[in-house]
Amino acid sequence: MSAAGLSAPPDSFALVWLVPALPLAGAAINLFVGKRLGRWAGWLASALLAGSFVISLAILSHLLGLTADSRLFVQHLFDWVTVGSFRAAADLRIDPLSVTMILVVTGVGTLIHVYAIGYMDGDPRYGRFFAYLNLFAFFMLVLVLAENYLLLYVGWEGVGLCSYLLIGFWFERKSAADAAKKAFITTRVGDTAMMVGLALIVVHVGTLDFSSVLGSDAGLTKGAATAISLLLFAGAIGKSAQVPLHVWLPDAMEGPTPVSALIHAATMVTAGVYLVVRSHALFELSGTALTVVLVIGLVTAIYAATAALAQDDIKRVLAYSTVSQLGYMFVAAGMRAYAAAMFMLVAHAFYKALLFLGAGSVIHGMHDEQDMKEMGGLRRRMPLTATVMIVGALSLAGVIPLAGYFAKDTILEIASTSGRTLVYVLGTAGALLSAAYIGRLIFLTFFGEERSEHARAAHESPAIMTTPLLVLAAGAAVGGVLATGVEGKLPTFLEPVVGVFAEGGAGLAKGALVAIALVVTATGLLVTWFLYGSGRVDWLAVRVRVAPLHRFLQRAWYVDDAYAAVVGTPAKAAAAFTAYVVDARVVDGAVNGVGILVRRLANAGRRVQTGFVRNYALAFLLGAVAILLYVGVRF
Repeated sequence: MSAAGLSAPPDSFALVWLVPALPLAGAAINLFVGKRLGRWAGWLASALLAGSFVISLAILSHLLGLTADSRLFVQHLFDWVTVGSFRAAADLRIDPLSVTMILVVTGVGTLIHVYAIGYMDGDPRYGRFFAYLNLFAFFMLVLVLAENYLLLYVGWEGVGLCSYLLIGFWFERKSAADAAKKAFITTRVGDTAMMVGLALIVVHVGTLDFSSVLGSDAGLTKGAATAISLLLFAGAIGKSAQVPLHVWLPDAMEGPTPVSALIHAATMVTAGVYLVVRSHALFELSGTALTVVLVIGLVTAIYAATAALAQDDIKRVLAYSTVSQLGYMFVAAGMRAYAAAMFMLVAHAFYKALLFLGAGSVIHGMHDEQDMKEMGGLRRRMPLTATVMIVGALSLAGVIPLAGYFAKDTILEIASTSGRTLVYVLGTAGALLSAAYIGRLIFLTFFGEERSEHARAAHESPAIMTTPLLVLAAGAAVGGVLATGVEGKLPTFLEPVVGVFAEGGAGLAKGALVAIALVVTATGLLVTWFLYGSGRVDWLAVRVRVAPLHRFLQRAWYVDDAYAAVVGTPAKAAAAFTAYVVDARVVDGAVNGVGILVRRLANAGRRVQTGFVRNYALAFLLGAVAILLYVGVRF
């Protein structure tokens, strides 16, 4: 099936099935023979995902050659589910939104795969690691290419499974195994709600195809749309680590650093944003659901930024940063600025993948040390890593003309011009915190004097790891060309899917907004330079003076502790009661009681069977007497 105006699909469209199929083939090969391939397992996985990227570029090229109203093609692979009147096919959808996502997944994913070749060198399960990475890429591509919610849900659950496998890849460490279980269980909460939402769609619409559910003739009432949208958003909250289901992502840093970059910066955590943008027609019909998206995103952006300020583990800083940055994407979606949300998704994929991989380079050079208190002065030992990480940090902080500035500034501009003053003020405060926590990371890691033997013995990473960093740094630096405001290139490209965003006329003038953005970014960076980079302040002494506040932020407002007290402790008590009382005494007790009764009856029966004839004769006589007495009494 093709859209109007596409009489014959281009060859690249017909090959869209290869985009997910190539990494699936890599996963299968590495899973079965990866150990024999050795280091070639990494190159095979990277080459196959790179092949998917090349096909994605060809699809983009052909899509750009079409008129805006004909940029849609659906490839039917096979009939999948047929139950009564319900039908669901394995169909892949090509449109500007899905193409944007597959370019991010395959492009950034390929760079991360190449980086992992060096990072995971020497690991005893090297081939299995790349099998899991490729399998994750397959499920993510299925998720974003799906033409119906059922196939999307298969990809959704698949990335959750792969996330569990990759977070707990070093399962010998209890912390990694616990983190994997925590991620799997926490995201299941949202996924279960999402599944109920899909069931509601079937009840009200009768199909899960996007063309029917998201069309104007779906026939949904406002109440039904609100219920469905909120249930779908619950799934997005879990996958994209938004409050209150955010607690899994910081702990997920126990996985190898390429996992953090691929899953928790560029792909899986953005699935929730994609879901909301793809389903925007449902959210707009509800109205209330969009407000919930906006509020959750804003709360998450501020909350996670404050928690990032006090983390000592370099990867946990970036983890809370990811949670915060995703919050901004949901803020944009909640304001119906879907193109702005998608542009920040793309920009974030570049600079956050760069920062995570840069952190991995630092950890590699520091001989697995992740505590920033033990670092310092690394720009002299690792100049290339320091340079590219500074580029990524400045992009995240919103320095002109890097991609991060255009991404975040566009969202804040929309908040101001649409008359949402509170959103703009709080969003700007979050931008200040973003500049502060990323400045703190850079100054503690790369400036000042070396604070440990690990820092003094640090070394630059090999070229196989630094080359992807250079490419990502280029993307973080020049990615702003994709959007220079509401009328940028990416918003125009996405218009056939998300519509035209009408910019408001309220709020501050554009020049004032730019000036405020620059002042906010400069203030955050200068304050952290003064505290951590100038050498004029004993920042450890300052930490001691504000110990309660620092502990509060480092523990992320004690949310995890609250969950442990309110959910974890009662759940463990209930599990112990079930195991040691209900199961051991009631269930096992009943089974054991039957066994004891049978054994006692058998013992009694054994005493009767003596083997002596006189005893049997006596029993016969007593029986006969009993019968005679019974007959006599009756008559």
